[in-house]
Amino acid sequence: MPPEARRCARAVIEYDGTDFAGSQYQPNARTVQGELEKALNRLTGERVRIRLAGRTDAGVHATGQVAAFCLSRRGRGAGYGWPELQRRLNAVLPPDLAVRSLRTAPEGFDPRRYARWRVYRYRIRMAGSRRPAERHRTLEIDDRLDVAAMKAAAEKLHGERDFGALGSDTWGRTVRHVSQVRVVARGASVEVVVTANAFLRRMVRSIVAILLEAGRGNLAADDVPALLDGRRRALDGRAAPARGLTLERVTYEPTARTEEQET
Repeated sequence: MPPEARRCARAVIEYDGTDFAGSQYQPNARTVQGELEKALNRLTGERVRIRLAGRTDAGVHATGQVAAFCLSRRGRGAGYGWPELQRRLNAVLPPDLAVRSLRTAPEGFDPRRYARWRVYRYRIRMAGSRRPAERHRTLEIDDRLDVAAMKAAAEKLHGERDFGALGSDTWGRTVRHVSQVRVVARGASVEVVVTANAFLRRMVRSIVAILLEAGRGNLAADDVPALLDGRRRALDGRAAPARGLTLERVTYEPTARTEEQET
């Protein structure tokens, strides 16, 4: 279909990842992409394919995932403006998935390739503190963590380097630029905020696993560089559980390639 026959959208979506097998489409599993495409196909009568800014694993949540898709200007969905389509989508999507915003995107906008930064947050409750309403998005542990030790270890994780020791998808290029690993304590809660240009699979959860070991006194900050430089997976591949992790935001450069006015 020629570009002039289509109109394209950029959506910010939110989901509770507890009952999803991940964000990427899988033929025999419930996924974020699969549910979104099913809803779009139902409303428009088209075979719509969406692209996501990042892949999240089973159990990982998002409040700021970005998706892109295009619709025919002559199809059943042509009569819907973006606000109306957003309303109709949220009416048919399952309760653990919602479209937070929907607006025009240029033809060819790729939310993954054009992303500048991705921001993840990992939530931990320590010392046996329990919050039942948050149990699906928070890691609850009995230990009391040394937050100062976690912050010192976090400082060793900044910068551009090969992070292959922290990822499970180590084929291809494994160099990433991590601009921030921030540890914030609030009472019985500890949050880890990680910002990078891109992530390897399980990379954020591997970072959190390292910080947990530091907070428990099992790892010194000066030990972290050796873990990153090792030929094997750091901590023998251990990663923090998925339920504490949320993709909060994906940012883009404000250029004509990523943003257009509503038409």
